[in-house]
Amino acid sequence: MYAIEFEADIKNGVVKIPPEYSELQNHHAHIVVMVKDSAISPSSGSPLDFSSTEIDAFKHHDGVEVQRKMRDEW
Repeated sequence: MYAIEFEADIKNGVVKIPPEYSELQNHHAHIVVMVKDSAISPSSGSPLDFSSTEIDAFKHHDGVEVQRKMRDEW
């Protein structure tokens, strides 16, 4: 596997591969899309919002103190 890099506009969900990469025609590829932050509107909420999650594991412990004890074991 090898990587190439180029810039292109996305029009109607289609990215046109530049002519210098014509050998990619009719091949399977792994695509990574990088866009400027301003190109995408912010979502209504983060999919990784755990603010309403309750975790009882360390409920009655000081998290910093637990970490200090763990580090002392090293």
